[in-house]
Amino acid sequence: MIRTLCLGTAAVFLTAAPAMAESRSEQVANCMIRNSSEEDVAQMKQLMLLALQEKKSEATGVLGGLMLKAGLSASGNCGVTYGEMGTPMFEYALRLYGEHLGTVVMERSLSFMDLPMQ
Repeated sequence: MIRTLCLGTAAVFLTAAPAMAESRSEQVANCMIRNSSEEDVAQMKQLMLLALQEKKSEATGVLGGLMLKAGLSASGNCGVTYGEMGTPMFEYALRLYGEHLGTVVMERSLSFMDLPMQ
């Protein structure tokens, strides 16, 4: 009986761990978004343009700079530790952050073209 109880408890904690990590990812991403700057949006725009022009080397350099700045923001403003930097939690937070910056670039582009964003 104790064995079953222990296994059941372990199963609950193991299945709850991804949900907690996702929640932490969203918290970190939202913090990075709140602390983002026009420079970050400009870097994302430059990254998108270079990628579309298939300039892989240049795009990789811009991506590295953007990731470095995001990492510094996450550690300095959002409480992310060095040990969390390589985890799936942080990778997902970076993805959410990048998607946000890309959306800002696209919305501004469509607005410039007088096309409504729906």
